[in-house]
Amino acid sequence: MPPSEYDRDDATNLLNSELDPTIGAPPVEDEPESSLGGLPLYVWVIIAVLIAIPLGWFWGEGAKSLEIIPNLIMRALTALAAPLVVLAILHAIVANDIRGRQGAMMMFLYLINTLVAMMIGLGLSNLIQPGAGAELKEPGEVRTIAKKTVSELVTELVPKSIGEAFATNNIAQLVVLTIALGIGLVKIRDAHRAQGKESFQTVVDLLSIAFELMMKVLLWVVALVPLAVLGIVAAQVGHAEGMRILGSLVKLIGVVVLGLCCQVTWYLLQMAFLARMSPVRFLKGAADVMANTFSTASTAATIPITLKSLGRLGVTRQSSQLCACIGTNFNNDGTALYQATAALFMAQALGYSLSLTDQVIIMLTTLVASVGAGGIPSGSFVTMPLIFAAVRLPADKIPILLTIDWFLDRCRTTSNVLGDMTVAVLLDKLTPPTPEPVEAQV
Repeated sequence: MPPSEYDRDDATNLLNSELDPTIGAPPVEDEPESSLGGLPLYVWVIIAVLIAIPLGWFWGEGAKSLEIIPNLIMRALTALAAPLVVLAILHAIVANDIRGRQGAMMMFLYLINTLVAMMIGLGLSNLIQPGAGAELKEPGEVRTIAKKTVSELVTELVPKSIGEAFATNNIAQLVVLTIALGIGLVKIRDAHRAQGKESFQTVVDLLSIAFELMMKVLLWVVALVPLAVLGIVAAQVGHAEGMRILGSLVKLIGVVVLGLCCQVTWYLLQMAFLARMSPVRFLKGAADVMANTFSTASTAATIPITLKSLGRLGVTRQSSQLCACIGTNFNNDGTALYQATAALFMAQALGYSLSLTDQVIIMLTTLVASVGAGGIPSGSFVTMPLIFAAVRLPADKIPILLTIDWFLDRCRTTSNVLGDMTVAVLLDKLTPPTPEPVEAQV
């Protein structure tokens, strides 16, 4: 479930104010758009699956006509993905002030952890082959991917026009443009600060309003996700081999959960060897955070509890606020692991053969997409079409993943928050800041 607007505002205010970071977590309320009839979104998804299976079973091949519903919803999500990612990255760059050695070390640790997560996901997917046997391709259909040279890939980083990057949903081009605009805006912001001007705040406010507006529209589309699940599950079950897909999705859940366990093990190894902190102590300190994150699937709503837990672990206020708050945007290891795994799963199910180069491209695009998805509700599948487009995978089958996304969302979000806490502890040990440690509330 995505956090409410009030949760996001509380998280932002907590970062930019002098409020006590040991306050309790704000109440988590569902967005009205995604809580139809007073039920949370994931409940509607489960209901849709329970209805779709017998519907597809009895309707048979005729259920294929229901595929128009998920196709329309995916078109809407694809249209929103590019502007949402651009606004999310721009706002994260401009609204936050990441400087000095500590900021550079934090971003380096985020990068390493995300790369490890994606390698774990792709490694397990290649080993276990969760998509093999799903048979999502039509009978007799031959799937091929047009190969590109390194020269073509580098050339495509620069779009012919700004409109081209948005029209083709080319995430690499979008990121190049966004980073260039972000750096330019930061330079202007710093110049205005040096001159004592406050007019730049208008730009930050406009970015915030634009981002919130796009998310509001996104939530309307997300509220229709149960209909997409109903259509795609019924259509697939209606096929003679349709039930194989459900078995493959169970395998995908197993691969993702196993991968996330491996990622958490990587965090604990960093605690033991780099931070010189007992993994048992770290897990005990993070117990409340994991419970709250799994129940809400929201990193933003969990920030106050994360700060309290980091305080109990002896992490200074500066490090805890820097990592817990900024990590919501920049550090999404669990999301990156899931997106890379899902892309390879879909390739296997569709009969594609992805080369090592293709999988490297998946890693690079997933790295960027996971950053852009940090502030977006249900961002993992909102940005999935951008990842698929990078290696020419069709996006029309993505709604199948929505049947299990509600559960995996909680698992990967919990991993994301543990990653934030890990980096906060490491940052405090490797580049100790000057402020006094945050005292935990008793």
